[in-house]
Amino acid sequence: MIPDLSQLLILDSLLREGSLTRTAELLGMSQPTVSRALARLRSHFDDPLFVRTGQRMVATTRALALAGPIAAVLDAARELDSGPAVFDPLTAQRSFGLYMVDGAVVNILPQLLAGLARLEDGASGLQLRSVHIDPGAIEAQLERGHIDLAIGRFPQLVNNIRRRKLWTDEYACVMRAGHPCAGQLDRDAYLTHRHVLIEMEQTSQHNGAVTRKLETLLAPSRILCHVPSYTSAAHIALHTDAIATIPLRLARPLARDLGLVLARLPIDLPPVHLALYWHERSHRDPANVWLRAFVRSTLTASDPVSVDI
Repeated sequence: MIPDLSQLLILDSLLREGSLTRTAELLGMSQPTVSRALARLRSHFDDPLFVRTGQRMVATTRALALAGPIAAVLDAARELDSGPAVFDPLTAQRSFGLYMVDGAVVNILPQLLAGLARLEDGASGLQLRSVHIDPGAIEAQLERGHIDLAIGRFPQLVNNIRRRKLWTDEYACVMRAGHPCAGQLDRDAYLTHRHVLIEMEQTSQHNGAVTRKLETLLAPSRILCHVPSYTSAAHIALHTDAIATIPLRLARPLARDLGLVLARLPIDLPPVHLALYWHERSHRDPANVWLRAFVRSTLTASDPVSVDI
């Protein structure tokens, strides 16, 4: 059996102090208690460990050989007792994997990168990776730690997955400048003009439901095409007379960057609920705790209070 921690503390102190009396004082023990512990240690290691020379106790070769391993055991015990390490984003070296659909990469990732840049020295040791994986593997990749955080709407994530709401978004329309409906998009105009629809059912059940509803409202001849992402839909709208229906918080930057006209949606569609998702295994990890707080504070701080278009 390995000696218990109290005995190892005594041996460590004796190695440093060379005195039973001083060790007893430092550890708050009586001298007889220290003497009894030393006797047990001598028996365990089958070595005198210390020999008295004048007023000092001099360590034997065997005791000196034990000094390093004992210090390592005590350091490990202190670390276990101290709780989780503190994560300092200004000094840490860490790469965080984020999973988002394309719209979030275009809209959210630049905000997060700007948020990092605002930290002291730009938090130069931190990196954000947008991870591309099979949507069906999100849960497994969160569990394995390949993804630290998923951002979006993934109601299928339920096994040992935590979530926290970010915001609720509504839909808006984008069209090219000079479009016949620019500035006057009502329900009749919306239903009679052509549309580019987004087909993201594999990555977003909500988007699939929205697309199916639009397909029931629009005549087949009014559907110009289906595309696999919001950004590609916006580019199709830029070069045609098609209207793209996109979540507002993504439609705004796409309209700004591409010179598109933004219009209020004249029909009812269910809102989009976006959230953060992480695995239970990472819930108390100081780095993941910091990441979640950073993402949420950065995105909600830049989130417009008004949804006016």
